Amino acid sequence: MGIPLLLAATATEWAGPARLPRELVRAGFDVSVLAPKRALVAKSRYVSAVTHLPDATTPMQWAYMLAASLGARAPRLIVPCDDTALQLMMSFVETPPDGLERSLRDQLLALIRESLGDPAFYRPSIDKTLLPAAAHALGVRVPPFEIVADVAAARAFARTHGYPIVLKRAFGTAGQAVEIVLEEKQLQPAFQKLISKGDAAFWKSSDLLIQAWIPGKGLLHAVAAWRGVAYAGMTREVLMRSSATGPSTVVRCRHAPEARRFAELLAAGFDVSGFFGPEFIEHERTGEVYLIEINRRVTNGVQMGGIVGVDLCAALAGALDDGAYAGRADIPPGEAHLIAEFPQEWLRDPASHYLRTARTDVPWDDVVLLRAMLAMRER
Repeated sequence: MGIPLLLAATATEWAGPARLPRELVRAGFDVSVLAPKRALVAKSRYVSAVTHLPDATTPMQWAYMLAASLGARAPRLIVPCDDTALQLMMSFVETPPDGLERSLRDQLLALIRESLGDPAFYRPSIDKTLLPAAAHALGVRVPPFEIVADVAAARAFARTHGYPIVLKRAFGTAGQAVEIVLEEKQLQPAFQKLISKGDAAFWKSSDLLIQAWIPGKGLLHAVAAWRGVAYAGMTREVLMRSSATGPSTVVRCRHAPEARRFAELLAAGFDVSGFFGPEFIEHERTGEVYLIEINRRVTNGVQMGGIVGVDLCAALAGALDDGAYAGRADIPPGEAHLIAEFPQEWLRDPASHYLRTARTDVPWDDVVLLRAMLAMRER
């Protein structure tokens, strides 16, 4: 019997979490899942038990089902697979729901704190309007920014820093809370678009973040941390995305020392436990790295780490065992791995030359999961 771990999901078509059970099992975990019936992560043959969420589950129902899963499997950790699952866990700590038996509620509160780290840093680490100031205070480089409440303030920022500029809502997934504004005439429509959408989050904010545009390459750094210590991390340089602000589809895994150093500062400063993924931009001229945002849940880089020899799942297992991890903590200088993410790049362009020239992470050994991924094109 491995280390019991629960993957908590609300999204159905996120490919990264669906590949994670295989890597977790290899590292010595026993994986159970709480997810919707159609969720890809629930299709993996490496999952030992699945609890299906009913359609249109309310936050209260989710909390009850999460609490019920503790008695069945007694997980050592809960790992959120998407932003909604993460925010449900965080909001449970902030405002525990009424109706749960006290000892069960306290058990779940303790488990979430153990799984994610200090609750004092939950919101500052994921709220896009709070993160830049918090990260800057830790010594992490961020683009010039302001918090703005109206178009006039955004326009004044743009006059100072020039276009393009980037507007962000406090919360959002897969680029849905981000607008890149190339010129003056796009500013007001972009501002109104973000304001009108509102936040589909448990914490509300009417402010927008405005940032100067940093020209360069996107760097995604996946980390396994425990009690503020980053045990291992791996950087992916983004070569292709599903859209201008969407998830990556083709990456080059490589050495990026400043991204690693900043990730270590963030892990310590926010007392992070579990998997997390800072996103950076590497300036095209200076090579300086700027923090863009942080994902406090599973990212594609977690499962990809095992492919390139930086086993984040084994690092987390080792951290639970008093830090006994003897594997590589990062990709060394001079080494690189080109990977076309499946099914993401295939869905973007089934004729993509990257599918022929780069390594792919097709789950050939997980047939039911593979069939579910292939069916995504029909939707």
